[in-house]
Parts: sequence; C-alpha cells; structure tokens
Amino acid sequence: MSHIEQIPPELTWRIRRQVLYPDQDFSKAILEDDDEGMHLGLFDKDQLISVVSLFIREGCMQFRKFATIRDFQNMGYGSQLLHYLIRIAEEQNCRMIWCNARKNALGFYTKFGFSETDKTYHKDGNDFVIMEKILK
Repeated sequence: MSHIEQIPPELTWRIRRQVLYPDQDFSKAILEDDDEGMHLGLFDKDQLISVVSLFIREGCMQFRKFATIRDFQNMGYGSQLLHYLIRIAEEQNCRMIWCNARKNALGFYTKFGFSETDKTYHKDGNDFVIMEKILK
C-alpha cells in the first residue's frame, strides 16, 4: 500500500542524487531554495521511493527534482505523485504548472496534459524542454 506525505527537503536528497545525479557530487541534489518549497514523498509501505519538490510563485507551480527509485519505475508511482501535485496546484488556485522535463520523459508528461514549449536547453549531459499545463 502506498501513500504520499509532505516531507522535509533533506529526505529528498538521497533519491534525487541516486536517480538524477548518480555520477555527481551529493551537493548537486540540494537546491538553494529547498527551504522555500513543499516536498512530497511517496512511500511504498514504509519505504520512500519517489520524491518531488513544489514551488509556487506568482500563481504558477513549478515542480522540480521529480525522481523515483529505478526499481520502482514504470509501476505507476510517479503517476500517483503527479496526480497528487496537480490536485495541490488546483487547490492552491494556480493557473499553470510547469517543469523542466528531460526529453526522454516527454511522453510521460504529455499523458497528463502537459504541452511542450519552445524553450529547450542542455545541462549536465541531458536535453530539457520546459513543459506546462494550463489549469485556468
């Protein structure tokens, strides 16, 4: 049985590093503005397996550092967490949700109504595109 709860930013760092930055220094997993965000963790039984960090500014929610432990990927956990954060954005009356999506994950976000923008970039060996979902 899985559940989602708000967690302190420190609990996101291990999974962020393990999934997003496995070959880089641990400090890469820490955001300067972590203290300003809301951090969610999805637990399978008592094991933290997926994390995401939310930042609401000017009526828009950005989610960052969305990561699920590899052994639990493609099992629906990321989808549960994405549905949950969309609901939070709606409850907070956000007009839009956006993220810097790795290009290899575009199909995942498209299934949830996110659209690609023309803003792209390359960082840390990955290609990214900004994706957004208009809520209002």
